[in-house]
Amino acid sequence: MTSVFTDAAPRSTPRLNLASGSEAAFSLGSSWSLPSLSLPTWVHRPISAARATLVKSLVMTVAIAAILAGVVTVTQTSTAGASAISAADFAPAASSVPTMTAAAFTTAYAGDLAAAATTLTTMSSSQVAQLWTELAPGYRALLITGYPAVIGNLEGVAYTDRATANVSRLAGLLADTEASYRSLTVSSDQVDGQADSAALATTLSRLDAIKLLADRYAPDAIAARLQPEYLITLQAGGSGPPRVAVAVGDVDTAAYVTVLVPGMNSSALELDDYLRGAKRIQTAAADSAVILWIGGHSPSALEVPSNDRAIEGAPLLAGVLAGYDAVRSAHGVVSRLSVVAHSYGTATASLALASGDYHVDDFVMLGSAGIPTEIGIDDLHVPAGRVYASQASADTLAGLGQLLSGRADPATSSWGATTFGSDGLTLGDGDHLGAVDGHNAVGSSNADDRGKYLGPATESLYAIQRIVTGQAYAVADLTTPGSSHQRTSVPDAAGAGAGASTTSASTTASASTASASAAALLATR
Repeated sequence: MTSVFTDAAPRSTPRLNLASGSEAAFSLGSSWSLPSLSLPTWVHRPISAARATLVKSLVMTVAIAAILAGVVTVTQTSTAGASAISAADFAPAASSVPTMTAAAFTTAYAGDLAAAATTLTTMSSSQVAQLWTELAPGYRALLITGYPAVIGNLEGVAYTDRATANVSRLAGLLADTEASYRSLTVSSDQVDGQADSAALATTLSRLDAIKLLADRYAPDAIAARLQPEYLITLQAGGSGPPRVAVAVGDVDTAAYVTVLVPGMNSSALELDDYLRGAKRIQTAAADSAVILWIGGHSPSALEVPSNDRAIEGAPLLAGVLAGYDAVRSAHGVVSRLSVVAHSYGTATASLALASGDYHVDDFVMLGSAGIPTEIGIDDLHVPAGRVYASQASADTLAGLGQLLSGRADPATSSWGATTFGSDGLTLGDGDHLGAVDGHNAVGSSNADDRGKYLGPATESLYAIQRIVTGQAYAVADLTTPGSSHQRTSVPDAAGAGAGASTTSASTTASASTASASAAALLATR
């Protein structure tokens, strides 16, 4: 791929610039004309997660209906004559310093931890990963304690160390945000202005998100958790909810690692919900881990027709993929890396994958809101036959996103992905896989997750669990591109399933043979 979005307005590509030892902040200008919304000044307390989910769903529905009815006009700025954005713009920034040994590094920055931390931010993730493994444990501990905002978000650092750094920051962030909120509530009582209302709403969402994180990663909560979790990204710059990534399972040692990329209206406020889906994927194998990435600015319903948020988030996601690739290489870990994306997340993920080869083994798209038309399946740097797509019959919002944006539907035969069903299926041994009944990846509670793409015992979840653990050959309804009725077996990395018959009966038999572990795969409660 040589270029993407040749009609895009000129923009500055966002980069993670931590040269000063602070967190990255985004200042990418929006190219959308959106109505101004403000929160009444009387709203001074958090609302429940369930009510927040309901409100967002209603707003989303009304927004999409308004667009279709022409009540709300969403327009992009003029793009005439704009220069092309190359795929390299979405790749992680290259290193600006030579590779150093641990001995040379500690000697060069003896007695100056601040300079050491700053230098680390200018290195590539491969350089950081190799250096971090060589540094003395005591020296690493000093960096984690002294500069947690840098180390906690630095690709190439061991994930357990990043989590230690990030969790240590939560109490201070919570105290600072509570103070800001109290200050704003006082000023909003005195001045009934739109600016105060908007600032209050933003700070309220930030406070809710940080409270959620502080509660979730309190020592007693961590100790009581059956599945280990690691807060591996905590980008708290700016005024809204922090941008986060959470790993379920030990990413440093896992044999199977999946990066989960949610769609629109996803933020740290929905962390509990998306983590339920991540945990269901992780149960596919004991030696697996899932990274839930909410590290970009997710679009609202009105922003879905634009590629702007995908363009903004792609280099950040590419950095995550490059960072993991660097860590497993430095540690000598042999693993399978998969990316699972939902809705608008498929646009962000496709851009990230097109920016470079991060040795991703599988790419799964669920209810895609469309792939930028400049990107084809061969641009993704994913092995042939390992790009998958599924869209449930009841999922009308995915098609609407494709229609409004003009982006491509990856589930069509012409695009080339291998498709699998989400409408329910009974395996050869009688186990029934449920249907997806709408667009959402998860619901607002464990009970509400049923019928979602990552809900318990759905056909889509079963397929994902098989694919990311190299067992795609055992999925009963994988369909070859261009054939809506044939069933086929897809080989895994070792070639299992090669030469399998393309008849429905033989593939169902394959699934039946593998269904001895189906109970574990479907045990998602």
